[in-house]
Amino acid sequence: MYNNLNQKLSDIRSGNYLIKVTEIGDKQLNKYYSKEYFVSVKYKVTDLNNPKRKFGVLVPGMGAKPIELNTEMELLPRNYFSWENFDEVLFNRLSRTQKDINEEGYYLKDRDTGKVVVND
Repeated sequence: MYNNLNQKLSDIRSGNYLIKVTEIGDKQLNKYYSKEYFVSVKYKVTDLNNPKRKFGVLVPGMGAKPIELNTEMELLPRNYFSWENFDEVLFNRLSRTQKDINEEGYYLKDRDTGKVVVND
């Protein structure tokens, strides 16, 4: 079911970090606004160069710690609108997240030496 979406994400070729969708939940309607619904989308980020790595780069907007690789994360925000094409909006959000990880991500540097610190 997610093969088409995962294939489109790998075809972007934005860098060595790849997002792979693992689960898409059911649509849950909003109680207060009839044209909005919520969907839980879980994904994994993997490093294509080293698939066994546990930690990746620091990404602005994804927390102060390096992202965890090969663990399930939830795509936020979870809201979608009925007038939007769900597949198209989901692909845009996932591809934007993948591009942010690959383009804006950076490795942690030691304050004293200025060298990259690798945590595996």
